[in-house]
Amino acid sequence: MSVTFIELTPHDPLVARDGRPFGVNQGQRMRGLPWPLPSVVAGSFRTALVKADAGLDFSGDMSQRLLAIDVAGVFPAHQGQLYLPAPNDALGQPDGNGKRIKAIHRLVPQRNDGGCDFPDDLPLRPVMLPGGIEDFKPADIPAWWPGSKYAEWLLSTGSRFPESWFTSQFLNAAHQEMRDHVCLDAERGASAEGLIFATAGVNTTYLPRFGVKLDDRKLSLDERFAKISLTARVRIGDSEHGFQHVDELDTWHPLGGERRLIHWHHSGAANLWTCSKEVQQALDSASQIRMVLATPAIFRGGWKPGWLNAQLEGSPPGSNVKLKLVAVSNSRWKAVSGWSLAPPRGPKPIRRMVPAGSVYFFERIDGRPGTLANCWLYSVSDHEQEKRDGFGLAVWGIW
Repeated sequence: MSVTFIELTPHDPLVARDGRPFGVNQGQRMRGLPWPLPSVVAGSFRTALVKADAGLDFSGDMSQRLLAIDVAGVFPAHQGQLYLPAPNDALGQPDGNGKRIKAIHRLVPQRNDGGCDFPDDLPLRPVMLPGGIEDFKPADIPAWWPGSKYAEWLLSTGSRFPESWFTSQFLNAAHQEMRDHVCLDAERGASAEGLIFATAGVNTTYLPRFGVKLDDRKLSLDERFAKISLTARVRIGDSEHGFQHVDELDTWHPLGGERRLIHWHHSGAANLWTCSKEVQQALDSASQIRMVLATPAIFRGGWKPGWLNAQLEGSPPGSNVKLKLVAVSNSRWKAVSGWSLAPPRGPKPIRRMVPAGSVYFFERIDGRPGTLANCWLYSVSDHEQEKRDGFGLAVWGIW
């Protein structure tokens, strides 16, 4: 299995559609997602790989060969660090004015003293704030966390972090840019009646820094925004001999809607995708394991991974450690569909995704949990094709 890392450089804001109808008689406003889905990145890369080589085309079994390529990403990278989406077990407590965060709390599984209705009467525990903390409306926390801080969070067994823990290293969600468009009447040279529409794109060249006033002109651009690159990982099987040129990839190809251009080229970013030694050492002796989804996951059981049995026990893909699920902290499911260009062509069925940032709490039953470091940013989804498309990349920690 050969592993290659790709750097993506956008030319324009990316259009990542959310699947709602858009077009003539379907609505004039295209709604966008805050970040491209993994399958969009995987499909675009596979197409770019063929178009970049004059000796390849889409005839014969090419579509099946392309679908066998494992594509993971994309994630922001800045100053030598990979950025991952905020974990769902982090809660910001606002100050009295509700404008700033005065503390960051870590949600942990608590005793089930009644009042929780879990699906199928499963023996799960609620994930809540520790006792003795007054109720509050959570404040917004940064959307993207740097790898060093993420590792610190995954290693922590404490329940409270000070306000100063969120530095300007943390980044907010990508800025959405709205564009209004009109259709011109060729004869009159004016806008056609009623044919006006809007698109939403996300700026993936700069991400706003957390805790900084973006309209403060006393601050430089670098103090208000972080210039990022986008990184993806590609794995190609040893039996596949037609894609050796992936190490020399240097091409422009669209990503997402409206054919917005991206420059795809080879990158030596292997160190960004590896588990830190500190996390690996902590996992070696851990009895309580945390799994955080870095990309949305698709499981046969909805929120429940298919590698867990009826007793909520099982081993993650690629690992021999046996775990028991005791609690889950996740947001509401998201829908994903699409259109297949591979035969038989047509619409893909709607599937439910577990959102990125969802946290699964396990207890170790058997095996060496340190081996989970080898599963760092690899997929825990159930279906093989969804794994290859980058759904369900996970990172591991303790709790």
